[in-house]
Amino acid sequence: MLKDQVDSPRTDLAETIRRALSPRPAGPGFAVRGAENVRPITMPPWFIDRCRRAYLSGMTEDADGCRVIGVTSALRGEGKTSLAIGIAMALAADTQRPTLLLECDMERPSFDRYFGFESRTGLVDWLDGSSTLRILRGGPLVNLFVIPSGAPRTDPSHLFYQLSEGGSIAELRRHFASVVIDLPPMLSIAYSSLASQLSEKILLVARYGVTPIEDIEKAVFLLGRERLSGIVLNGTEYRTPEGMRRLL
Repeated sequence: MLKDQVDSPRTDLAETIRRALSPRPAGPGFAVRGAENVRPITMPPWFIDRCRRAYLSGMTEDADGCRVIGVTSALRGEGKTSLAIGIAMALAADTQRPTLLLECDMERPSFDRYFGFESRTGLVDWLDGSSTLRILRGGPLVNLFVIPSGAPRTDPSHLFYQLSEGGSIAELRRHFASVVIDLPPMLSIAYSSLASQLSEKILLVARYGVTPIEDIEKAVFLLGRERLSGIVLNGTEYRTPEGMRRLL
């Protein structure tokens, strides 16, 4: 049993991260060995600015120098994944330091549709010991890295327990200056409280005019007010011109 644990792909996390952060340089005319890039995403400047304000409003640097923030919603379709990606892009651009975007919506992963990579292996495969951890580079932002969830799992509660109790998040914090976690929605799964423990600071996304206030209150209760950095209203429409709003 001990030998199986030593040989397991889960034991090489630190080395996998080091290779991703400092890949072996390629010779002229050759690609970087082992490097996998995602498709560049273009987001409107106003959206990135909102994401920037969202993380600046409630996120502080922890004692180890790493910023970690989770992004969730009450239900699906609120826009949490878009916000998580936007926050990670803003952090990578602002800090110019290694920034990680971690996909933890294991039942319905969607990063492959945003970033255009092939959905084959990912976080869940590494956690169950069937594959090494897959870390992708975030397109034009050389300091942005993406860990996809992998193939959908119907009951990933035990994987969340392994992730939170196995020291994996602590290892990621040692190598990345910022970690943004795309969490599953709070009211759509039975293990939401376990999943939310991956981050001490969490942003809750709600769709303006759509999300019932009762669902927001339930999600806040499950998260705990002390861990909630703020509530982001997605899909808001302002009648006041932006230039005048800045003066108000």
